[in-house]
Amino acid sequence: MYIKLIINFTMLLIFTLSGSAMAQEKEPNFTRIQPDTFGGNMALSNAWGDYDNDGDLDLVISFKTGDVRLYNNEFGGFTNLGPVLGLPTGGKERRSIAWGDYNADGYLDLYVGSNRQGNELYRNEKSQSFTDVSRQMRVDIPQVSARQINWIDYDNNGTLDLFVADRVGPNFLFSNDGQKFVDVSVETGLADPRATVGACWFDYNSDGFLDLFLANQGEGKDALYKNEGGHFTDIAATLGLEGGLRTRSEGGVDCAVGDYNNDGHLDLFVATYGINKLYKNKGDGTFDEVSSEMGIEGHDHMVGASWGDYDNDGLLDLYAAGYHQNEEGVRSPHDRLFHNDANRFTEVDTHRTSLSGADHGIQWADYDNDGDLDISLTEGYNIAGRHPVLRNNISNEARKKSLQITVADKNGVLNRAGSEVRIYNLKGLLLGLRMVATGDGYNSQSNQPVHFALPNQSEVIVEVTFLTKQGRKTQIIKNVNPTDFVGKSFVIRQK
Repeated sequence: MYIKLIINFTMLLIFTLSGSAMAQEKEPNFTRIQPDTFGGNMALSNAWGDYDNDGDLDLVISFKTGDVRLYNNEFGGFTNLGPVLGLPTGGKERRSIAWGDYNADGYLDLYVGSNRQGNELYRNEKSQSFTDVSRQMRVDIPQVSARQINWIDYDNNGTLDLFVADRVGPNFLFSNDGQKFVDVSVETGLADPRATVGACWFDYNSDGFLDLFLANQGEGKDALYKNEGGHFTDIAATLGLEGGLRTRSEGGVDCAVGDYNNDGHLDLFVATYGINKLYKNKGDGTFDEVSSEMGIEGHDHMVGASWGDYDNDGLLDLYAAGYHQNEEGVRSPHDRLFHNDANRFTEVDTHRTSLSGADHGIQWADYDNDGDLDISLTEGYNIAGRHPVLRNNISNEARKKSLQITVADKNGVLNRAGSEVRIYNLKGLLLGLRMVATGDGYNSQSNQPVHFALPNQSEVIVEVTFLTKQGRKTQIIKNVNPTDFVGKSFVIRQK
């Protein structure tokens, strides 16, 4: 019933949400918190996750200098506990980072990618410390120039597998057999030798398997690998997703998945060194490229991007970060915030706000559990850089009209990447779709609830789609009142 209503009410939905968006304050109002704590330079990737299971999101950031800083969140105040917990403080450039509970023990583990100096898997010892088990689990990969890392279940067998993009060689896919990881890159067809930087997994055609989009830098075209039950075939050329002609200095750098038009289908944004791409999912297994039509092209060196509804109007906005480079080769941060006006995006001038200054990492998260999305940014090129966390200051009324949903699988693993959550009003009208993130924002993967803003709703219907061996399985929870979950997440467990 709900799927049919998606199609029937799409135009009505856009009209309704357009009116609500206009009524909201789209000018961003963020405050930088703890500037001394988050003032260090050379920061690259950032990821949110509740490593100690205390109910609030902690933040990990990797640095060119080799540091991996884990900022423990205690009632909205942050302290770097990385050295105390056994995370590295130097030694090599650590460029990518991702949270994932690979052993399903209920605690988030951490995978860290380096620039051809060996990757690391840190097992979480019940939040008391982290142990390097890279060699033991066979995922150290000494020569990889690691970029995007994804914890995903590509074969739907219930265990988290690991994908590692390589900027200088073939990519890696490791299958988790429950005891160790096995390299299945070649046999699955994913040992792509192009210069991959961004990687996004999502079930673009709703067949029950996670497919893989690759943003490839330089002259290599982008790829979309269709998952055919454990083997992958690149069909980007057929679908018009290769990205067009490029020079060595151009190409795809990052990708971000989100349903920007609330039609129930997952769309794809690709940040590039050149003209950005926005691919609208038509729902029939094909895409339309609409970046110019939607006002979201840009003409800069964009490095990372992430979707998030910063003003709680019910529509996903987009933050993209990158840099300008002058004739002397000096790079300066340049970021863009695109507000979703329902029928088009409007660029917000971040230089008049505290948001300006990111050139790499972008991660939205409600770190203080107050109902709106805050943001973590990183600046890696500027020697006097920073890695700010900024608190969102929208009104209390707008904050209350939101719902955070945590998805748990049968093994108790929280926020299973690629799971989909849809919300409907009580008449069956689709209000929005969110996917549990598989990675975006520059070489990182957060582990956190999905965020919905519901500006004109009271009770709603929640539908969760799990990807299983038996295909796409949905669970429906009716008469959910968002006010029952103020300051906390609504946890939905797979039956």
